[in-house]
Amino acid sequence: MAKLVTSTQKAVKAVIHLGSIPLDVYQMPDGDYKLYIESVTAAIDRPNNDLLRFLSGKSPQALPYKNRNLLQDPMVEVEGYGGYIKPIPVELATGYWFYRAIKGSLIAQAIIQASLAESIERRADAAFEFKRTEKEYNQKFGERLEEVLAYNTQDIVDRRLPGDDLYLPPGIN
Repeated sequence: MAKLVTSTQKAVKAVIHLGSIPLDVYQMPDGDYKLYIESVTAAIDRPNNDLLRFLSGKSPQALPYKNRNLLQDPMVEVEGYGGYIKPIPVELATGYWFYRAIKGSLIAQAIIQASLAESIERRADAAFEFKRTEKEYNQKFGERLEEVLAYNTQDIVDRRLPGDDLYLPPGIN
């Protein structure tokens, strides 16, 4: 059975958004941020156990986490929640999304592309001392996300031939 973190060490929960995609984030007692597995997999429309399958795979993205057994990690009590969770590091979540993007997940690809653009934009804003609100960043992120998803969908539609509908599922040209 998984160990519990003592009740004096509680995580604090917040919900952030990647555009319109909610993501449960926790600030751990040591100040680190971790994510909730179900919100990480739900963000890209994958089943809850998909991240565990990712960890047991042989992809280069899973290798840094190979010796990590999520089932053995201690459960953490969440302040104001009255329950315990098993959060994962942000790096594991992003490695998982990157893997899914490589495997063809259009949502994962859009999240990664929008995240990279925002990361550079935030640094440029800091360099030029330009101030934006989180709401503005999130709105722009959502626009980028939708733009990438719409482009990918239209690109696939444009590449389909009339006979493709007979033997190829939608989403494949």
